[in-house]
Amino acid sequence: MATRSPVILTESSISSPRARRLAAWLTGAAVLPLLIFAAALALRLVDLGNRPFWLDEVFTMQRVSLAPAALVRDSFLNHHMPSFFLMLSALVPLGDPQFWLRVPSAAFGALSVMMVYLIAKQFAGRGAGLLAALILGLSPSALAFSQEARSYTMEMSLILVALFGIAVLAMDIPAASLSLRNKASSRLAWLTFVLGSAAALDVLGDGLPWVITANFIGAVMVWKSPDRRGLVRNLLIADAAIAALSGPFYVMMAMTVENGFVHSFDWIPPLTGPRIWYNIASVYLMRVADSVTFKLMDVPTPAGLMWLIDAALIGSAGLGAWRLRHRPGPLAVLSFSLLILPLATIIISIWKPLLLPRYILWSAAPFAILAGIGGSFAMRALPRRGRGLVFAGIAAILLVNLAPYYGAETKPRWDIAAQILGSEVAPGDVVYLNDKGALPILRMYLPAGTETVVLRDSDGDLQHAEQAEMQGKRVWAVFGHAGQSSSKREWPEFYQHIAPLGTPAHIQMAGNRIYITLFDSTSHGVTTNCVQPQLLAPQPLAANAPAAVLAPAPCG
Repeated sequence: MATRSPVILTESSISSPRARRLAAWLTGAAVLPLLIFAAALALRLVDLGNRPFWLDEVFTMQRVSLAPAALVRDSFLNHHMPSFFLMLSALVPLGDPQFWLRVPSAAFGALSVMMVYLIAKQFAGRGAGLLAALILGLSPSALAFSQEARSYTMEMSLILVALFGIAVLAMDIPAASLSLRNKASSRLAWLTFVLGSAAALDVLGDGLPWVITANFIGAVMVWKSPDRRGLVRNLLIADAAIAALSGPFYVMMAMTVENGFVHSFDWIPPLTGPRIWYNIASVYLMRVADSVTFKLMDVPTPAGLMWLIDAALIGSAGLGAWRLRHRPGPLAVLSFSLLILPLATIIISIWKPLLLPRYILWSAAPFAILAGIGGSFAMRALPRRGRGLVFAGIAAILLVNLAPYYGAETKPRWDIAAQILGSEVAPGDVVYLNDKGALPILRMYLPAGTETVVLRDSDGDLQHAEQAEMQGKRVWAVFGHAGQSSSKREWPEFYQHIAPLGTPAHIQMAGNRIYITLFDSTSHGVTTNCVQPQLLAPQPLAANAPAAVLAPAPCG
């Protein structure tokens, strides 16, 4: 009986032309996405630890410092999944929390940029992928969330993993309809969709709109499928698997919380036209947004350049949708992912305010993909050599637009305020805070040994401050926002509010947004002067500059 010769692997067989081409393809396919990830991560690590925590991040710091069981319970009580915070708790011993607790957000933000490249490349080629990655990678809003110790970029990246899976399925709807045992590539795409969706839900409940959106996309795919029954079967299996992998954690949350989930949104301000514009401009149109006050920041970027970027992005996204008009699967994936979330949030906000940039953040990715597809299509009219120059020009414009973000005071400088109060508040003084949410932030940043003196009498209202002043005590009235809320008093209003305390001895500024006003009945000379609120508009300060002292201006 004849025997088969053994297969002998030689250097020549390994380095055959076919093997070399395969190795080169695999290497090339991996290198560019990794370079995109590295570039996006580098942008997100710049200045990462120099911005102080604001209230939400202080809550993160407090939670991750708890023992695991207490951490889980505290997360559930506040309607959060504990997964992100358990991950961060391992980083606490590494040192500076302003840096280390933000590193995962930076990494997941960079992963989101890489996933945008892969999805856009899947639909329209490498040029579309590079443009889409450039748009999301240089978005000030996407970058800002990548520099917060919160879970929004982690959720976004996991949703984009799921979006990649459903994008693969939408590219070959007949294969997506086959039994999951029949085709390995479709099985892997379904698995990617299920695991990405379930993991996103296990990080934040904000992932639920994605699962709803995915089922709308699935409905279009069923409509176009030659085997509708098979595709419906696969969708139901996927939904059941997502529910099985995430549902138990939501049952645990429901058993833990004391207040209804809907009440956790009571602090969000009512829907208005300016607030709709604030969300659209910051999430999709690359404007620098304030983390606290629901306003776009006044940055030195020329208004004409910003409007040019807005028009180019909107036009490119529209051209991208038009380019996909004969491909219902990819068009459904991107248009539904872009539109359903913000439109549903705006409609719901008419009755129950929900609209915030972080709740619609992941929909910035399909917008960037559509803009990348449209932009790459438009660039095909150029000679090949000219395309590189145009791409470099786009990158330069977006970098110019992004640059002011790094110098903007996007978070109030409570760290500077804590240094001022720690060095100047004396025993017996009263501290009156405009925003009591500043208390946990001040506790974090006050110099060692000063917390008892500064915060001993800091929980009172204006009436308490007046009574203390009548007793001869010094009163420090501190204006500044610690976190987001539905009622936002501005500095001129606060200054009028504290008028019953009399004329301030002096006013100091911590950064550009926090005013520390001293009322001292024992001081002489300057007490005969008064301060006009309109004269006290904040002046630009360097990020680490000392507080400015504003002498009272004479009136009348």
